[in-house]
Amino acid sequence: MPDEKIQPQEIVFPNNNAAKLVSALRDTPMASLIESLGISPPKNLILLIGGADKLDEKLTSRLTQLFSRGIARAAADAEALIIDGGTQAGVMQIMGQSIVDRGRKSSLLGVAPAGKVTYPGGPALANNDSAPLDPNHSHFVLVDGKEWGSETETLFELAAAFNVPVLAILVNGGAIAKDELLQSVRRNWPVIVIEGSGRLADEVAGLKKKPSEIEDPMLAEITAEGDLRIFPISGALEDFERMLFSQSPNIKLLHDAWQRFATYDANGGRLQKAFKNIQFWILVLGLIAVFLALFERQGLELVRGQHVLENALGWLRYPIIVIPIVTAILLAYSNKFRPANKWILLRGSAEAIKREIYRYRSRTGDYSKDRLTTNSRDDVFHERLEPVSRRLMQTEANHGALTPYDGPLPPKEVAQKSDDGFSFLTPERYIELRLEDQLNYYSYKTLLAAVHAELWVALTTALTTALTTSLASRQLDETLVRYNQSAADLANVRDWWTKLSPASKRNPKNIDQLVEVTEKVLETELSGWVQRMENALAQLKAEEEKGEESGGDKSQPKNEGTPPPPQPDSIPPEAQPAHSAGHEDT
Repeated sequence: MPDEKIQPQEIVFPNNNAAKLVSALRDTPMASLIESLGISPPKNLILLIGGADKLDEKLTSRLTQLFSRGIARAAADAEALIIDGGTQAGVMQIMGQSIVDRGRKSSLLGVAPAGKVTYPGGPALANNDSAPLDPNHSHFVLVDGKEWGSETETLFELAAAFNVPVLAILVNGGAIAKDELLQSVRRNWPVIVIEGSGRLADEVAGLKKKPSEIEDPMLAEITAEGDLRIFPISGALEDFERMLFSQSPNIKLLHDAWQRFATYDANGGRLQKAFKNIQFWILVLGLIAVFLALFERQGLELVRGQHVLENALGWLRYPIIVIPIVTAILLAYSNKFRPANKWILLRGSAEAIKREIYRYRSRTGDYSKDRLTTNSRDDVFHERLEPVSRRLMQTEANHGALTPYDGPLPPKEVAQKSDDGFSFLTPERYIELRLEDQLNYYSYKTLLAAVHAELWVALTTALTTALTTSLASRQLDETLVRYNQSAADLANVRDWWTKLSPASKRNPKNIDQLVEVTEKVLETELSGWVQRMENALAQLKAEEEKGEESGGDKSQPKNEGTPPPPQPDSIPPEAQPAHSAGHEDT
């Protein structure tokens, strides 16, 4: 169907709660549904999976406490949207009341089949197992369907379309809840299982604690592959709230980290562009000055005695005089504001932040539960990021305002393959988003560097002096070696992980090693790149200063002075800004 805005309907329940309802066909675009619902973009999403019936009334009081003081409060603090089945029954009714008890600080969206629910102003239904919509929900999506479970596909597509971290919570549940639980596991969403709430939740909790031969293929997959956390219904509320926050990374912390990364990265790219432009114009002006000087000298010899032509050629002396002045101004600007040095410092700091983000999201190293003692995962993350910015602000990068980044987070160039930038990363997801992506980058850049090398060989006879001062000519061989070595190291890590048995892949020590070795390879390459660039820039500056001292009158061909600095294309591939390719400049 065409992607057009769907007109929502307002429902006013007897308790005076006005909810927004949107009807959806099977092929309705999720973007249209979200737009029509008018829900403020959440930073997290909680998916409540559970039973609408057969819920022990004795558990209602306890579940109300867990939902109100746990889920509802956590959702408000984390700016999370809650999605459930939307009916006035079982855990969904308890969830609705809990949201009311907490002052309706979170949106509560119910997704249900249109042919099974009733609501004020809605059509009458003849079937016996219909249910009313819960009067405390704020939004509803009614899916074209006449059976319970026909809404499941739309529910999960809608949850995924918000593109934020998702946490599923299983309470009680039956056959439909089992299917929803399996879908959550296959999407790598973490799941909290409330043990003691009955039926499916208790069965899953028991199998997770004592795995054995499971005949049900769905339960076998759920218990073997799912990121399941078991919480006893009689557990302390403080522990439940802590578990809710620990399942997904702290969105505010990650948001601030991505903001800092994007600011450093964007400003680094801007300064790199300024440096490239300065180098380009210095080279162009230098070549023009030499050409005009040669043309003037040779032309005067040819037209000697022809006063009109002599006078015309005489005008060339003005640009010949002005060009060295402009070139000197450009050099003075470069030496004063040093955009290249600031660019390198900003790039190094941006990549240091990105490495810590991936460690935090994968919960490895010092972020693993085995290493966390008194500090929380969030405390460690803050402690690792704070020195990066502090050290940067103690360098010349602080001599000038940094333009704040104003755009999506993470930057589109960094977010790969539907990665929201905030969710927990399983080892397989980490390999896909980080290791494989970086490996492909190195392979591509190795080829690109080799092509640059061939181009410079072809230009050697024409631009020998320019090539002498080129950053690329000094680093191409080392660049190729570094790229090939990094690519080989990453491939070895990937192959090592691939050949591990399933049991070994679940071993926390092996997961830690996967992330740590990968990040160390990338860190080593970046450190080497920073050092090579600093050395090359220092040498380039020394040669420019030497040329200024001994060059004399640069307008005369016999005293050409320092060879022209490199063109922008001569800057090695690893020095290109990360935001242009979405990768590290390594």
